[in-house]
Amino acid sequence: MSQEFQIVYWWKKRNKPTSFIKIVDASKLSICLDYFLSIYQGQFTVSVRGHEAYFDLDPDLSTIFEAIPKVLTKLTKDTNHALEIDFFEQGTDVGMLMERQDNVIQIRFETAPGSGMRFKFLPETYITVPAKQFLEQWLQFIRDVLKALLELQPELVSDESYQQYCTQLERVESQV
Repeated sequence: MSQEFQIVYWWKKRNKPTSFIKIVDASKLSICLDYFLSIYQGQFTVSVRGHEAYFDLDPDLSTIFEAIPKVLTKLTKDTNHALEIDFFEQGTDVGMLMERQDNVIQIRFETAPGSGMRFKFLPETYITVPAKQFLEQWLQFIRDVLKALLELQPELVSDESYQQYCTQLERVESQV
């Protein structure tokens, strides 16, 4: 089976880390992600049947990270309406709308006047991809990010926010 939905990603250490501001009321997982993004730079590309949307790890991943397990959980079964992952940063401003019916997920990108030029070519109609591929690709991407966070801060494994996030991913994985 061909890859109708794929997420390709990379990151490397920055030559000079960016400033890191520890937010007092943020979860340890969020703080660790922000710390990771201050040290590493990179991209992830969401490819939907040959239509590619390129996103920067910082800031785009940080804006969607907490929502990913919730959205994936809802997409393990049929949906009654479109769910959205909202890449809302200035220069990105792209929504990825998804609906599941049976074993397929329909994906549509929604751009706005403030969307970056690299997103203007994305189709405005729904594109259908296998649900299993969609969920597996997101799970692999997020698991690799979590692995990188643990390499940076091994004590994160015992943190409640990390454990809750992983539990949500495990629920999704069990239903793929």
